[in-house]
Amino acid sequence: MKKGHRFRPWALVLCIAFLPFGCAAGKVAKEKANLIEIYKPVVVEKTGQDNRPQWTTKETFIEQEGKLVYTGGIMGGADYALTLRLAKSEATKNLLESIQIKARREFSSAIHGQNRTENDLGRYVTDAVAWTVDNVRISGIRQNEIYYEQVFDPVSQSFRYNAWVQVEISRSDYVKAKTDAAEKLLDKAISEKDEEAKQKAMELLEKLRQEA
Repeated sequence: MKKGHRFRPWALVLCIAFLPFGCAAGKVAKEKANLIEIYKPVVVEKTGQDNRPQWTTKETFIEQEGKLVYTGGIMGGADYALTLRLAKSEATKNLLESIQIKARREFSSAIHGQNRTENDLGRYVTDAVAWTVDNVRISGIRQNEIYYEQVFDPVSQSFRYNAWVQVEISRSDYVKAKTDAAEKLLDKAISEKDEEAKQKAMELLEKLRQEA
């Protein structure tokens, strides 16, 4: 005949002993969650959309419908106007840095030559990139979208602002900025009597004029 399981009083004692700790841990977690909820910043005003637009959380650059679009955002600003200006400055910075990288890659590819040293090549590319960025900064940048939130912070008992701005340039404006830079590059090569650089600049100009 099989023996039944014996009752173990000590097991019951252990369960009773640990029960308050489990209850206490659950209570602490609940209180912590309540505190987080109470002191969570609350959006009290925003640009007329129910939810934050998707473009504020995407990558800082997208290309759409013949435009190059760049986003910048600032969170936690103390003043609405300043926060908006900083967000626009951030978007503009992202645009110019991206244009600089893009133009350098394209000019480096166009102005290469088997008989050029890296330093000799670099001075033409550097000038062309700088001229392109200047052209874009002067005439091509437009503001596209704005989204902002006014947030009340229960901890500091103050209002804060979050803002995102999109800026854009058209692809045709970018091509024009490069074309103007290539024309200056040709003038530089002619003035320095650099026949190879002159030939490369003329080829580049012809290509850009076809793109325009």
